[in-house]
Amino acid sequence: MSYANYCQDLAAACARRARLASSPEIVAYCRTLELRWLKLAAQEQETGGALGHESGLTAASFPLHDKPAAYPAEYAKRAGELIARSARSLHRLR
Repeated sequence: MSYANYCQDLAAACARRARLASSPEIVAYCRTLELRWLKLAAQEQETGGALGHESGLTAASFPLHDKPAAYPAEYAKRAGELIARSARSLHRLR
């Protein structure tokens, strides 16, 4: 699986979460994430797989969790947890 396909899969997962969300804020957040993943997929396809290589970015630049997620089941679970946490913080800001 290419990185572009991976990004497209994550975009599809965000779209599904947006359809299932009951809160307008969560729908908006999921749609934003979906568009970001689609943009990354497009950039990856345009660069031919060189995304991030020229800028010197590494996976260590973006620590998401102390233990790497097993693709894709654990990632989806963690993405859901992050969305839920974001929703709670949005409600606290009101």
